Order: sequence, then structure tokens, then C-alpha cells
Amino acid sequence: MKNKSQKYLENTISKRFFLLSILKGFVVGGIGWRFFDLQMIENRKYEKLSDNNQFNFHMIAPERGRILDRKMRLLAGNMDGFSLVLNWNKNVNEDEVIKKILKIIDISQKDLHNFYEEIKFNNKKFAKEILITKKLSQKDVSKLAVRSIEFPEVSFSMTKKRVYPQGIIAGHITGYVGPYSEKDNKIKPNNSWFEVGKTGLEEFFEKDLRGKFGRKRNEVTSKGHIIASQIYENTISGNDIRTSLDMGLQAFAIERFERGNNTVVYLKNDKIKKQIEQAQNINYEKKDFVYKDKKNRIVNPQSGSLVLMDIENGEILCSVSSPGYDPNIFSEGLEIGVWNSLKNNSRAPFLNRSMSGIYPPGSTIKMAVALAALENGIIDYNTKFYCNGLKELGSSTFHCWAKDGHGQLNLMEAIEQSCDVYFYELGLKVGIDKIALMMKKLGLGQYYDIEINDKSKGVVPNIEWKLKRDGLQWSMGETLNASIGQGYLLTTPLQLTTMVSRIANGKFSITPTLIMKKSQNRFEPLKINPKHIDFIKKSMERVVTGNKGTAKNYKIGSKKIEMAGKTGTVQVVRISEAEREKGLIKNEDRPWKKRDHALFVGYAPVLKPKYAITVVVEHGGSGSSVAAPIARDIFKYIFKV
Repeated sequence: MKNKSQKYLENTISKRFFLLSILKGFVVGGIGWRFFDLQMIENRKYEKLSDNNQFNFHMIAPERGRILDRKMRLLAGNMDGFSLVLNWNKNVNEDEVIKKILKIIDISQKDLHNFYEEIKFNNKKFAKEILITKKLSQKDVSKLAVRSIEFPEVSFSMTKKRVYPQGIIAGHITGYVGPYSEKDNKIKPNNSWFEVGKTGLEEFFEKDLRGKFGRKRNEVTSKGHIIASQIYENTISGNDIRTSLDMGLQAFAIERFERGNNTVVYLKNDKIKKQIEQAQNINYEKKDFVYKDKKNRIVNPQSGSLVLMDIENGEILCSVSSPGYDPNIFSEGLEIGVWNSLKNNSRAPFLNRSMSGIYPPGSTIKMAVALAALENGIIDYNTKFYCNGLKELGSSTFHCWAKDGHGQLNLMEAIEQSCDVYFYELGLKVGIDKIALMMKKLGLGQYYDIEINDKSKGVVPNIEWKLKRDGLQWSMGETLNASIGQGYLLTTPLQLTTMVSRIANGKFSITPTLIMKKSQNRFEPLKINPKHIDFIKKSMERVVTGNKGTAKNYKIGSKKIEMAGKTGTVQVVRISEAEREKGLIKNEDRPWKKRDHALFVGYAPVLKPKYAITVVVEHGGSGSSVAAPIARDIFKYIFKV
């Protein structure tokens, strides 16, 4: 018979076996459930992870769309090239790979530097294709292909290089492409050499030109070496963009603009070369000629802008910005020396002067002041003012460009002869607010829905504008300055061309475009009295054909295609009374930056207007003698005179 101690021990042991059995049941059940979960429930998840260990997916950039001119001539396209890529993963020793490659082919120090910089900032957790160089020749590819077994981590493929056949002729309009960065857009390609539009049409039409990405699937080993590769999803090429530009006209306009009134001298002897070396601030790179002025001095090409627009549909046929740059330098791998040369050039070759260069318009806006006066019933066509060469206002004196004055003038005569005193008087009667409203109606002081991001608004000042900006009241003296296109007033060449287009068209508020055959139904009515418009057009015709017109020496000479216009000469340095008394120094004798800007705006033919033009020559001197002849020659080229 069991005593109490034995019974107690047996009960304790039984309870412990029971508890252990329960615990064992939980453990076995948990393990069973986990097996079930892995096999049945999470099967797809781990199958996917397994695939990711076996396959790498990479985006394939599509072929970029072309940019063409109105006659289908190529402005931007693609050329076949070869790239060398490291299929990087954490098991790859990039230094050893590069050493092997350098024994076979040469790679530039710049490309190697960029490669190691990309390695440095690469996320070490994920495999990635990293560009070594995109400048492989066919010979390099052949050498590498023969010994490819030595570096399975490397692949090379045919790529597309962006090329700009027109080079500097259309550089500001086409823009250029460059390496992708996070700020460009939401696309996140998994390679480091994908390129996107950085400026110009390349940037504005990025989505259209880019196309649709494809995907490539690489089968890899556990160490990341590629075993096989195949296209998983095909690319779709980008769309072509057909612009309104005419490259024949553009090329002629650049040559004519840069020459100005100077003479072309070809580099045939050492004397000319020595003269160039001795000249200061002369930029002649990779050219076989130079320009000489009337005093036999070597000078730079003219700087500034020329814009020509169709007044019926707003199409821009020509947009010159000088100096310019060749966008091909970005496709070929920009050298630091070239970049510094362009960046430090005092004449700012990267600035698109046509769209974002801002200038005081000078007398070219006198038509807007006249229309403001006519539309508000302040004067009529026969209203006269007397010009004795100056206008006194308080303690200040405002001069006319004609030192001895113009005498008694009506409105048409004042526009023909560009009398400043007449417009001083007119400005005081009309007031800055009404003048500003007319200028904006004619297209000044505003952005347009044009297909380029690099553009400026300019400034059309009024009473509210100055009070808001400076907290100061507008003065009558500022109205006088604005009435002849100086003071706070700033415009772009594109805006001036738009103003002339609206005057020449007479019916619609024409807006500019860089695209061929854009809808013409986008224009709002101009809402200016047609009789007033016709009067202004006749006045602009007198500027060229009148006996006292400021551009009378530069008429085309054909009644069928004669041009009408308005000259402008803008002071960039204030002239003191002492300097006036002593006698003004001629423009050509002043330092370049102290010379006046030369402007001309106009349209042709006068009988049936078709094209509007603006010429702005920075520090060119007289608008009548420098800018007007350029405009005349452009029209003669267009109409084949």
C-alpha cells in the first residue's frame, strides 16, 4: 500500500507530464501551422522574392523624338553610339573590373571620375547598372567582346546620342539634354545615364519627346552575374516636334545680324592674327574670319536679338540670339574649359535674348502711346505740338534727340521723325495708367503661352506698380521717360514683335508660337478702332518712305514689298548737362558698354502685311543706321528681292 509521499509524488509527476504534453502539442501545432503558412498562404510572396533573386529588371530608355523645322529639316535627332556599363551589386569589385578594362581600351579621366562618383553615392543594398563610358568606338566594342569572359559584370550596348545638326544656329530654341536629376521630373530610372531635356524645346516637350520606357529582364547568379537577358516590355519612341522655324532664314539672319555694319575679313595672314591677339575682349573661337569696323578695328560679332513672326498665325520663323552656343557640346561630354569659357563670357551666350532678354524699348513704343491718346479721345490726327529741342518740367530738362528741335508737328510727323518732345507732351496729357493699359493690350508686360520656359515678363509700370514696389508716388517726370520708352519700362524682343504683329494685323491679338500649324482660333479680338490702327500704320510707313523718316535711307525700294517700321535708340548711360555743352561723343568712340542700344520694329509688305520683325542690337548705336538695315535685308531675303 502506497504511503502519502508516494501518492503525492505520482500526482506531481502526472501533472507535469500533462503540462508537458500540452506544451508539446502547442509547439508541434505551431510548427505545423508555420509549414502550412509557408507552403499554402505565403507561397506567392516567397516565390516573388525568389524571382527577384534570380531576375533583375531594368528600364530601357526609348528613342527620343526629333525636332524639325517647318520644312522638315532636322534640328535635333539621334545618332547610334555604344555604352559600357557595370552591372553592379555588392559582390562586385569595381576597381578590379576597371583595371581589366583599362588594359584593353582607354577611358577618359572625366568618365572614370563620373563613374566613381556614381559608385560613391550608390545605394549599396540594390543591384544597379552604372555607366562607365558612353564613348565606345566600334573598335573598342570588338576588343571587349573578344575578352568579355574576363569580366562578366560588364555589358555594352548600342545607345542613342542626341545630336543637333544646326548647332549654334538654333541652340537657344532647341535647348539641350543632360543627365537626369531628381528635380527634373517624377521618372526614376534605375540607370545613371538617362538624359532629359534641360532647356528650350527639349525641356518644354520632354514628355512628348521622351516616349514610353521599356523593361529588360536579366537572369543573374547568386553573385549578380548576368546569365541571360531578354526584353520584357518594348519601348515606344517619342513623338516628333515640328517647329515653325525656317533654318534657311535663321542661318542668313544670324550671319547678317552678327555682321551688322562691319566688314568681314578672312584670316589669311599673320598681321590679322597678331591684331586679334592684341585686341581685348574679342571672342573669336574656331572661326576663319573676323569683323572690322569703319575705323579698321577688330570687333566682336554684334550682340542682341532678331525675331520674325507671321502676323496671321503668330508662327515664329526666325529667332536669333547672339552670341549663342552649340548644344552639341553637352552631348559630347562638356569639357570644363569650354564650360568656363561660356560661363565667364561677359556677353552671356546662354541667355536667350529673344525670349528673356529685357531692354528699354525706346522710341519703338511711340505707336502705343499714340494709340492710347487716340483711343481715349485726348487728341486727333491733326493735333500739333511745338518742339524746340527740349521740355522743361520743374527743375528738370528733358531733351529731344534733335538738338535744335523739330518745330511744329502733327502726330504722323512726330512718329515719322520720332520727335521726343511731341511724345513728352502727349504722355502728360494721356497719363501713365492709360499708356500702360494700351501697352498691355498690344502685348507688352506679359507672358505668352509659347512653347519655351525660358522667357521674361518685362515691366510695364503704372502708378499702382510703383506704389506697390517702392511705396512711392509716381512722378510726371517718370511719365515723360515712359512716353519715349525709357525709365522703368522694359520689354523683350518677342513682346515688341507681338506688338507690331497686332498693329499690322489690326483685327486680332496675335500671340506667338514656335509650333507649325497651331490652331488660329486662339486669338481674341484686338478691340482697337480700325481707323486709328490704319493711321498708325501709315505713320510707320512714313518712317521708311517719308522724306524726313528716320529710316528713309534703308527702304527696300519696291512698292509691292516695301516695309514700314519704327526706329529706336536707347541710352544706357545718362548724359549730363556738362557733357551736352561740351559735345556728345559719338557712339563708335565710346567704350562698347556705354554705347546706345539700336532698335527697329516693323512689318512688310505695307500693302498686305505678312511678317513682323524686331531687331535689337546691344550697344549698336543708332537704330536708324544699325538696326534698320538689318531688318531691310531680312525682308529682302524673304521676298527674294
